Amino acid sequence: MKINWIYKVIKYLKKVYFRNDKRVAAYLVCVFIATGFWFLNALSKTYTVDIITPVTYVNFPNNKTIASKPAEQFNLRIKSHGFTILRHKLSFLFMPLEFNVNKMTENMMQESKKSNFAFPARQFFSELSYQLSNELDIVRMSPDTLFFKFDQMGNKRVKVKPVIKLDLKKQFQISGEIEIKPDSITINGAQSTLDSLQAVYTETLRIINADQPITTQAKIRRMNEIYFERQNIQITIPIEEYTEAGQSVQVLLVNQPEGINIKLFPAKVKVSFQVGLSRFSQIHPEDFKLTVSYNDILEGKQRLRITTETTPAFLYSLKITPEEIEYLIEN
Repeated sequence: MKINWIYKVIKYLKKVYFRNDKRVAAYLVCVFIATGFWFLNALSKTYTVDIITPVTYVNFPNNKTIASKPAEQFNLRIKSHGFTILRHKLSFLFMPLEFNVNKMTENMMQESKKSNFAFPARQFFSELSYQLSNELDIVRMSPDTLFFKFDQMGNKRVKVKPVIKLDLKKQFQISGEIEIKPDSITINGAQSTLDSLQAVYTETLRIINADQPITTQAKIRRMNEIYFERQNIQITIPIEEYTEAGQSVQVLLVNQPEGINIKLFPAKVKVSFQVGLSRFSQIHPEDFKLTVSYNDILEGKQRLRITTETTPAFLYSLKITPEEIEYLIEN
């Protein structure tokens, strides 16, 4: 609909103004030429204008790490001919200024033990003007002072902690300690950050339907301004099939005073659990220590709750039946 309207207007203008009338076309050509000369004349004059240009920083002191970012753009007031300003305004859209920190500050921050520095922007005008063009003069710059805040670099040895989301097949379990190689690494960075850092973590390792031992690589999770001596570690996860098993275990009475005989009913209870097939034959009743306390008898309790003191490692789903037992005091 819109296109049809424009077409009708153009058709009307052609019909009314340009039908056999070459004077209109000549007039328009003259206007165009006059406008061009006026534009060229305007650009040949000298102007003072404000421009905004992005800036990148390179060549920081290698014995320090930046603690706060300096200004990411400069507001410059420049003076030059119109042609030059127009050309450079277009180039600023694509090419940022480069601030060579050590070179432009004459390695002052590299050699100093201070952490905070302030430089008047005026001392960088000549270097920045050279990057822009020898046809441009910088009259003023904002910010008028450049601030650099650094932190001393340091190193530290920290533990590596894996982040694992593990989905095991039915009847399979982890059968031992997860092994990490190396279990600690050296990191470098700002000393203030290192002081509060106790460990680094891996990226999340997701494993689905695991039914056998796993050895794999995991990446260390990146941290801003922290550098690692290595990017990967090796993780070994022992996994094996588990089976149901049980033992009849003696219950012991603790805190029993001398001269008092107490009989427990039952004296033994059933302990059921899941255990890896490779360890099944290694589990014996004496590996368990189950107790009840004489203090519960003094409190008048009729049934004594069993406490699990020790059990073999790497057992799952441990269950004691019954969980409470009765007793008889013999005279």
